[in-house]
Amino acid sequence: MMVSSIILRTSVRLILPLSLLFACFMSLKGHNEPGGGFIAGLVASIAFCIYRMSFGAEALLRLLPVHPRVLIFTGLGMAAVTSIAPLLFGLPLLTSRVGTIRVPLVSEPFHYASAVVFDTGVLLVVVGVSVGMIMRLSEELE
Repeated sequence: MMVSSIILRTSVRLILPLSLLFACFMSLKGHNEPGGGFIAGLVASIAFCIYRMSFGAEALLRLLPVHPRVLIFTGLGMAAVTSIAPLLFGLPLLTSRVGTIRVPLVSEPFHYASAVVFDTGVLLVVVGVSVGMIMRLSEELE
């Protein structure tokens, strides 16, 4: 089902990039504060669903050139590797490593946490499942 409103189509062109930017912010913020991959995945999924309602299924397939299953398996792999990797170093399961890296030409060191990789995996799983369900349900209706 596609909604043919010029106002919705025009506003979605602004809402989609802003929603995806906000999802990235929530994902990166989440390893230290409330937020994370799950909430970011929900925000991104809602943006993709609104885009699909505005422009149709073909436009969503052009926007996301990979099948949702690929997103799910990639996200599960990232989360699993990040979860199990600490066991190789004698640490408990799901232990996050933090540190800093000096980046050339930047005065401030870059702070990193391995939880970001786990959150990115969760984000991909949530987006893959949500978009896959919306695409499948819309196929059934059409």
